[in-house]
Amino acid sequence: MARETLPVALDLMFGHEGGYVNVKSDRGGPTKYGITHTTLAAHRGVSSVTADQVKRMTLQEAEAIYRRSYWSQSGGDILPAGLDYAAFDFGVNSYPTTAVKKLQKVLGVREDGHVGEQTAAAVATYPGGLEKLIRDYCEERMRYLRSLTNAKTGFPANGRGWTIRVTGKDPKREWKDQPGVVGNAIRLAAAAHDNRPGNSLPLPINAPPEAEAKADVRDTGVIEIIKKPEALLPGVGTLLTGVSSITGDGPVAWMIAICGIAIVFAGIWYFIRRVREAG
Repeated sequence: MARETLPVALDLMFGHEGGYVNVKSDRGGPTKYGITHTTLAAHRGVSSVTADQVKRMTLQEAEAIYRRSYWSQSGGDILPAGLDYAAFDFGVNSYPTTAVKKLQKVLGVREDGHVGEQTAAAVATYPGGLEKLIRDYCEERMRYLRSLTNAKTGFPANGRGWTIRVTGKDPKREWKDQPGVVGNAIRLAAAAHDNRPGNSLPLPINAPPEAEAKADVRDTGVIEIIKKPEALLPGVGTLLTGVSSITGDGPVAWMIAICGIAIVFAGIWYFIRRVREAG
């Protein structure tokens, strides 16, 4: 539907994904054009690549990887112009499945990580129209980024760069305001609506190096996860059983109570793992 957006999206992407980076705050490790070493290895069909091989990756190979492994998986060929770019940028930064699930969350449809007919229909009928959807989607992206509370690779370490990348505004007011993903997405949507080319957008966004760091669901804070009702409900019955056992007499009752409480915490821990792995 919006394949013509891809060349413009790539130009915008390489503005803040173009350089080679290998910093401790980036969970992705050695990265160039936003392509991590693991993604490059998978594209080449090998088990691993060196940091030097990442550094020597060409722009043409990066484009091929984006076209095959990010654009369509983020809904680029189905979503309308502007929203396709916002989802694509989110997908590169946080992996396509996460980007699509967060879009589906905003739309209020099943969060399966795949853009299909139901998602497309919800986009077309979104209250307030496409521009409002883009703004709401980018706000949801920022909520997601702020939930990544790992001190070394999450929002505490990379939040300023991520904020500039998405919103175009520097929390410290040291960088000049710019469109950001949200502004450029809205401009692309407007250009498509008026049948104008999207390649008249400003030069690619400038942002600190941490804007390129991968925003990984594995960095979601425990507090954010246990706020979900489903994190606690499975263990409530077991906990009540254990507590009620304490009212009995003897070591057996106490052992039952201790085991019940242990099962509750084990269940919560495995739920946290599942959330972090599934996005």
